[in-house]
Amino acid sequence: MKILVLGAGAIGGYFGGRLAQAGADIAFLVRENRAARLRQNGLVVRSPHGDFKQEIRLLLASQLGESFDLVLLACKAYDLDSAIESIRPAVGPDTHVLPLLNGIAHIEKLQKTFGVERVLGGSCAIPVTMTPTGEIVHLLPLHRIVFGLLPESGRPAEGKLKQLLALFRTTPVDAALAADTWLELWEKFVSLTTLAASTCLMRAAVGDILASDEGAAYLQQTFDACARAAEAAGHPPREEVRTAYGHMLQQRASTLTASMLRDIEAGSRTEGEHIVADMLRRVQALGIDPGALRPAWMHLQSYEQRRARELDAKAASA
Repeated sequence: MKILVLGAGAIGGYFGGRLAQAGADIAFLVRENRAARLRQNGLVVRSPHGDFKQEIRLLLASQLGESFDLVLLACKAYDLDSAIESIRPAVGPDTHVLPLLNGIAHIEKLQKTFGVERVLGGSCAIPVTMTPTGEIVHLLPLHRIVFGLLPESGRPAEGKLKQLLALFRTTPVDAALAADTWLELWEKFVSLTTLAASTCLMRAAVGDILASDEGAAYLQQTFDACARAAEAAGHPPREEVRTAYGHMLQQRASTLTASMLRDIEAGSRTEGEHIVADMLRRVQALGIDPGALRPAWMHLQSYEQRRARELDAKAASA
């Protein structure tokens, strides 16, 4: 099975690097500046499960002339349109696309572009970042990936997913084949949106929010609103997920924040539209209190506006 990974950043580089370790027939579609660094240093990963350096096959968009059996899409949501154009030459008659993006809105766009039978569902949970020098740093032991068929996915993809699972099982990665892919996607959407909305709005970690008078109630209210949206969509979070997440939101010493907050602190673009705004619209349609979602989206929009204005001013003065 020939696999193409779009991107060799934190997510694509980590999980794709593990597949390369397992001996997969895999290539990485990257931009020139990332390719130059990888040619010089290799793919370097620092992880609680063992550091490694991996030589990988690199492709630029201009070099992409072959089709692949499976394309792993590991990009930011705001890069989805350009990612779709980049992978088009790799999508042949028998190709399936497996996105690892946060949220759920991207699924419909991919299905409309490539056909519902070609699109699979995937989700990952891993605290990981990339340093300015291009090294991928896995911050905590958690590194879970789950993938599976969507109701409209073509049955030939099942064999590919089983091969992918077999490859991951030769690595330290906690990988699983989803029994209910939409449920997995919605559970991640609910938990991530709660964390992103709350920590971005307050510019603080979970423990810091809990130290405030109304913090615990606000976190729970936001989670409940997101869970109601999942229920309305027909995918209520499982009780064990609710319990685990509820426990996480009660840890007063927690330094946990969403990666979206780290994006803000770095002055980077965020996935606020794809995550917080999408959930807010779904919750508002139900006529229930959205908790932190409404002010969090206002906060993220204001941040993006200020960021764009300052970048324009900087460019004008250069």
